[in-house]
Amino acid sequence: MLAAGVVTIGLGIDGAGWSGAAIAQKRSQGGGSVDRIVSHLRAVDTAYASGNAAEAQTRFRQARAAWNSVSPRISAREAREQQLLFDSLGNQLKSGAPATKVKSTISGMVEELHEDIERELR
Repeated sequence: MLAAGVVTIGLGIDGAGWSGAAIAQKRSQGGGSVDRIVSHLRAVDTAYASGNAAEAQTRFRQARAAWNSVSPRISAREAREQQLLFDSLGNQLKSGAPATKVKSTISGMVEELHEDIERELR
């Protein structure tokens, strides 16, 4: 009986559900996802500000792909809010908006990711 309990805990699951280690690992993965999105968004800003629209578009696609992997794990309300920001940023990049406008949108997205999205992933 004791050996079975050790094996079960070793797998990350106990009789009541996820063990503390498994929950901590899931949380750190969520935080890592947000960090990847933020990194891609900052790269969009840097590329766009330096006049490299093609690189900005590539980094934007990477940020959106990373976001698409996170959005199903959060509330519909928070996901919708961030999706609207992604749509706005995409339109700004396509239309050649001023770099200051792009930077402002990205700053708002990063703030939202750190404040609300990370909290939901915990």
